Amino acid sequence: VANYGETEATFTLTLRFDADFCHTFEAKHEVQVSKEMVRNSGVYRHAVEGGGQVHRFGFHNASRDRELLVRLSERPENLGAGGDAERRYPLHLAPQEHWLLVIEFVTMPDTISAAQPTITLAADAQQSVWERAERRREQVIAEAPAFATDSLPLRRAYAQSVADFAALQMSAPIAPANGERNPDGDAADEFIIAAGIPWFMTLFGRDSLIAAYQALPFFPDAARGTLRALARLQGRQVDTLRVEEPGKILHEYRSPTFIGAQHSAAVFPYYGTIDATPLFLILLARLYDVTGDLAFARALREPALRALDWMESYGDRDGDGYIEYIREAEAGLDNQGWKDSGDAVRYRDGRLAQAPIALCEVQGYAYAAKLGMAGLFAAFGEMEQASTLRAQAEALKIRFNRDFWMVDRGCYAFGLDGEKRHIDALTSNPGQVLWTGIADSDKAGQVAHTLLAPDMFSGWGVRTMSAGEGGYNPVSYHCGSVWPHDNSLIVAGLARYGFATEARQILAGMLAALEYNPEYRLPELFAGYSQAEAPFPVEYPTACRPQAWAAGSVFSFLATMAQIDPSLQSAQSDKVAFMSPLAAASLLPESVSRIALAGVWRHGERVDIAVTR
Repeated sequence: VANYGETEATFTLTLRFDADFCHTFEAKHEVQVSKEMVRNSGVYRHAVEGGGQVHRFGFHNASRDRELLVRLSERPENLGAGGDAERRYPLHLAPQEHWLLVIEFVTMPDTISAAQPTITLAADAQQSVWERAERRREQVIAEAPAFATDSLPLRRAYAQSVADFAALQMSAPIAPANGERNPDGDAADEFIIAAGIPWFMTLFGRDSLIAAYQALPFFPDAARGTLRALARLQGRQVDTLRVEEPGKILHEYRSPTFIGAQHSAAVFPYYGTIDATPLFLILLARLYDVTGDLAFARALREPALRALDWMESYGDRDGDGYIEYIREAEAGLDNQGWKDSGDAVRYRDGRLAQAPIALCEVQGYAYAAKLGMAGLFAAFGEMEQASTLRAQAEALKIRFNRDFWMVDRGCYAFGLDGEKRHIDALTSNPGQVLWTGIADSDKAGQVAHTLLAPDMFSGWGVRTMSAGEGGYNPVSYHCGSVWPHDNSLIVAGLARYGFATEARQILAGMLAALEYNPEYRLPELFAGYSQAEAPFPVEYPTACRPQAWAAGSVFSFLATMAQIDPSLQSAQSDKVAFMSPLAAASLLPESVSRIALAGVWRHGERVDIAVTR
């Protein structure tokens, strides 16, 4: 507090402290948790120590024991009884005088019921845990590949993304649900990517896997740690409430205990995702393609086999050869693809699609997973398994291009509904179909044209839904907004099929959007207004910053420009049309003349790559 006036300032600073120990979701959705509700949920404690300089809040019930310390650097004027949460500081500041108060909030280690798979701190003192985490963050930044370019926004965006990736690390041991030994080593120092701050600072399936994929040529250890952690929590049983099934990869790990609105969200750990399981297999296969680390891949052979079994049995609910979802529990997500908000999946006229739903990009994930694992089993020397998977992938590709193609719209359908009809809204999802390589070459050009038409491309990026559809809303979460991670996969898909002009157009839009962010950090998403409607990318109010796959988008864009995106490497063996390395410079947008990366991973070795116009 500073007095810049010419006379003495006299006033009282009053601070009030309280804690409700609510869940992150309750905070995000502004669920008001009353003191009565907290006290009815367990034993609530509040004590004042150190002459009023320390407040100690605690909560305990059968499954949780939590504590929060609030420390004040200056002794306040004590008022009322020892349990009073109000503290006052009578201040008298002369002209130009400053007064400083530091308030420190310390959360103590949390004890959760042993009946649940848990994230627990090591036996070390908490301070050493934080020190070790800080060292890991510093190590990630120090070991990141060096990057040089003539583009200031791109150079700063890369530095920011490296810092964000380091900050989003999680490195707490995750105990396997059934007490088995951790696969492939100790988890204490694993590089695990959390999804985003503030709402998603936890292990995810889809988000963590895609972020690790985006960063594969830069930080392959992120893929190793994420794969190990998810393998330990892989589904073991049928649990309708958690949507858990044998072999399934989870959607989101959180503490299972809520205070307050007990049924405001799913029961955790939660497995309500239709795409994390094939993405797990894609990342495992691509990790081997990029690093050549066959020993790691072999260590996760059994979880991979369980994931493949899930795709064939539980994933394909009706035996039609497609992976589909439907919500069966009271709580949880209605939609279980990456566009998982309740209103995300719509027909052309704006009506909500009827489940069970088979999303187009998920079938592409299944195709890429089978083809990738075929290559991995061939590397294991298991040629029969490899041949079976390759045949399954090719059969899926034929079916998919027959059943999902909308002749009248020149694009793949968003998905198939419960009656196997096209969910016919134009969306960004077919762009990810290109990324996986499942699209026929004669259809890929029409998809590229559709994605870059004015109703789909805002000027900053490809919208999640066309502005011409009945459900379009530029400030919705999934029905018209622009997601950087979605665009990064679309760009990789366009490059895979040789559409350099279209890929370059999206790259230029994303780089332009970067310049409106003071930290050169791409947010989780922004609104879908066109450049004609708003001369800057309009913020989405609750977007995470930083967010893992938004930070990873910068890595993905660079990998595509440098022709080291793992999907481009696999395109050669998949016999899919892909750009010649001689044409790599044609992916550089006009504002970038040169990029150079030193120490990125490609084909099992660390290399230096430079691309110049």
